[in-house]
Amino acid sequence: MLLSAVVLAVATCIAYAVDLFTVSGGILIIPGDATVVGLVVAAGVGYRSSGLIFAWIPFFPTYLGFHADWAFFGLSRRSLSEELAFFFDPVGLAVFASAAVFLGTLACGAGSLARRSLDLLRHSELLGDS
Repeated sequence: MLLSAVVLAVATCIAYAVDLFTVSGGILIIPGDATVVGLVVAAGVGYRSSGLIFAWIPFFPTYLGFHADWAFFGLSRRSLSEELAFFFDPVGLAVFASAAVFLGTLACGAGSLARRSLDLLRHSELLGDS
């Protein structure tokens, strides 16, 4: 689980750094592409019924990857200490953590609902209740 979280963070950072993911708009709070990646991962966790905490853990690193790109590549005119201070800013990290918990919960629930719906459909087909 920890390895997948690190891979997600690094992959998201690289995707933003090479402009595979784009930042649109003026004020950035929650990055769109990182959110989509997190939603897909959390929905997959819900589909596998792996547990809610396992939906939150990989969601947060997608935001960290974006935040790392922003801190270390987007603020390149700043000193390393200023970049590190921005990256470890507790307010920004709290916003990302809150979004990861909220959106991860929704996506995990959607994945779980999809799994249960498919199981119900398969069960009804087996019984001939179409």
